[in-house]
Amino acid sequence: MHIMYVDESGDPGIHQYGSPFYILSGLIVPQDEWSKYLDRLKTFRKSVKDSYGLLFREEIHAAELIRINKIKSYRDIKKTDRINILKSYCHQIPIIFDTAKVINVCLKKSDFASPEEVQQIAWNRLIQRFDTFLKKSAKDKGMIISDDTDGHKIMKLMRKMRVYNPVPSHFGASYNAPTDNILEDLLQRNSQHSYFIQTVDVIAHLLYRKEHPKGSLKKYGLENLFDVIEPILLKEAARGDGLGIVRK
Repeated sequence: MHIMYVDESGDPGIHQYGSPFYILSGLIVPQDEWSKYLDRLKTFRKSVKDSYGLLFREEIHAAELIRINKIKSYRDIKKTDRINILKSYCHQIPIIFDTAKVINVCLKKSDFASPEEVQQIAWNRLIQRFDTFLKKSAKDKGMIISDDTDGHKIMKLMRKMRVYNPVPSHFGASYNAPTDNILEDLLQRNSQHSYFIQTVDVIAHLLYRKEHPKGSLKKYGLENLFDVIEPILLKEAARGDGLGIVRK
């Protein structure tokens, strides 16, 4: 069994009033490695607690580390230290998750007609790539766990794709490729209670910073951090992209 933990960055709303990109990242974890990864995450969190005073129960949330909005406990940590937590986490991800894989979908919202279309297409691409990975590389079954999201719509999409999922053929037509290696409906967890989903939050947000760098943050080099996780990216997800990022 393989578990894919999913989180998003950006929002699926209208571009003029929100983010220019909608990003989904999925961290694929082999069941047999889950306990090892959790132990490594706990070790990392202990180092963060010892260095910066951030308690184990406090969520690591990438956007909040950069600019505090809701997490009040971050106010006791100066901004340079919060950025250092984010940098340290990023550098630890390919070490902690040395046998995992990451799928990334990054859609430019202005290329699509509606927010609903962006979200549905992004999830379709992510689910399809995960199912292909399960069939071809892992030869295994899998399930998906995400942060709280629009679960009902994603559930309907997953059920539809399990039966009917037209995929373009190299020969011009399309064929049906049901995503039947993914078990159950989408399961959801509050990211505050899952180190794994917090990890995907960091990945997705750093991809957003790479795609849409902000001038005031360039002194921290945040736009370069996503490249650190290159060793565990599933580049087969989009062979035309150097980092395997699905863009359409």
